[in-house]
Amino acid sequence: MKKIVILIILLNFYSTIAQTNGRITYKAFFSESQASEKLRSNNIKRYQEILDEEMMAKMLIFNLDFNKDESLFYLSKNLISEHENQETKKYVTGLFYGYDKIYINKAKNQLIEQLYYSSGSTLKSRKASFIKWNLSKETKSINGYKCYKATYTYIQKWRGREFPWKVTAWYTLEIPLQYGPIRYSGLPGLILELSEKDRGFIVDKITFMDKKIKIKIPDGGKS
Repeated sequence: MKKIVILIILLNFYSTIAQTNGRITYKAFFSESQASEKLRSNNIKRYQEILDEEMMAKMLIFNLDFNKDESLFYLSKNLISEHENQETKKYVTGLFYGYDKIYINKAKNQLIEQLYYSSGSTLKSRKASFIKWNLSKETKSINGYKCYKATYTYIQKWRGREFPWKVTAWYTLEIPLQYGPIRYSGLPGLILELSEKDRGFIVDKITFMDKKIKIKIPDGGKS
C-alpha cells in the first residue's frame, strides 16, 4: 500500500513538472481577409496580392518555449518558398513579428522585446502585467479544448500618434498556463488562439517536457 501511495505521489510530482515545461507551436493567419469580391472586381492585381500574402502567412510557424517562470516567443520555421516574391515575403514575415523575439519573466514581471528594424534591432523592456484583460463568458472549442474569450485594446504609438488595435484571445482553463503568443499573457489559462488587429495565431501543437527548458534572454540590439 505504501509503495502505491509513493508511486502516486511521484507520478503527480512529475506531472506537475511536465506541465510547467514545454513548447507550444502556433501557426499564423490573417484573422480578417481583405480579399473581397468587390476588390476582385475593381483591382484583380491587388486581390491576387492579398491572396498571396494570406497564403504566405500560413507558412509561418512559431514556437513559445516556457518553464515555470519564463517564456520566449519566436519564429521557428519560415516555409515561404524562395520562389515567391521576396519583398512580399519580407513584408508578411515582419507583419507577424517573424524577425522579433519576445521574452517574458513572470517571476520578475518583466517583458523584453527584441524588435527588428531595417537599420538594426532594438531591445524594449517593461512590465509583463501591462495588459488589463476584459473577460467574457463566451466560449468556443479549439482543438478539442473549451476556450473562453478575453479582449483588450493595445495602443500602438508611432511618430507621436496613437493607433488602437483590438486584441481577442481564446484561452483554456484545461491548461492553466499563463502564456500566449507575442507579448500577451496573464490569463487564467493557455491562449490557444489570438488575434491582434488583422493578424492571428492559432495553436498547432502542445508538447510538455519532463525537464526544465533553459530559455535564453534576448540580448542583441540597442536598449
